[in-house]
Amino acid sequence: MTLQGCAKQDVVAAPPPPATLPPHAGPPPARVCTVQPFSVKDGGTADVAMTISGDGGYCAATLTAASGQPFDAPLVPVPPLHGIPRVVKYNGKTSVEYAAQQGFTGHDNFIVRLIVHGKPGYTTLNVSVTVQ
Repeated sequence: MTLQGCAKQDVVAAPPPPATLPPHAGPPPARVCTVQPFSVKDGGTADVAMTISGDGGYCAATLTAASGQPFDAPLVPVPPLHGIPRVVKYNGKTSVEYAAQQGFTGHDNFIVRLIVHGKPGYTTLNVSVTVQ
């Protein structure tokens, strides 16, 4: 008896994504994605302004801890009302992403708290998004 699901199959691996984009299992990059420059110290707070097209793609703000390493753990205590946030570590950085609900235009916001291993407190990002 041969089980179809267990039969050996050749696997063709897709090429890895470019090093500038995080590995992504969600939507593709948005057609328009602009993040205003920002700066934040470990344990500090920063306002992050993001403009994104409403085509269902994602936009990302990228940062590292003072150590030059990615943050250890994210929390999203205030989620956006009209999109999906995602926080990923890649290439030694932390990427805070947002993808608007398909067809939504307007303003959205959310808060991300990032933890640095071995340090008390959070680094907080107040993310304000304009979806065009």
